[in-house]
Amino acid sequence: MPELQQRSSARSAIPSPEHLPSDIDRLPEDAACLFPEYVFETMDVDRHKGVIIERVLERGSWQQTRWLFARYGENCVAEWVQRHGFRLLSKRSFALWRLALGIQDYVAPEWAVEAKRAEAW
Repeated sequence: MPELQQRSSARSAIPSPEHLPSDIDRLPEDAACLFPEYVFETMDVDRHKGVIIERVLERGSWQQTRWLFARYGENCVAEWVQRHGFRLLSKRSFALWRLALGIQDYVAPEWAVEAKRAEAW
């Protein structure tokens, strides 16, 4: 796997964790609609981290996004976007989060590049 470049550290587009519920160890109740194929009450924020990051970045509300960054931290979310965002996020969401997180280099397997070429925005 290629070595990934460091990101710039200061960005104002990242949600601030201020005024968040004190219980960041549980998914926000209003996020249940993002996980229709899961039994929401049994989802574990550590074990399901990848799918939680994917769904919240793709379709989550601003409050859910703030929770995501407070729970996992900017570095963890940025690393996920860098390693998995090309394959798992829409082109539009991937472009947005790359810009917001200052990501220039990312992992893009050749098979995924070919599949994305056929996709419309």
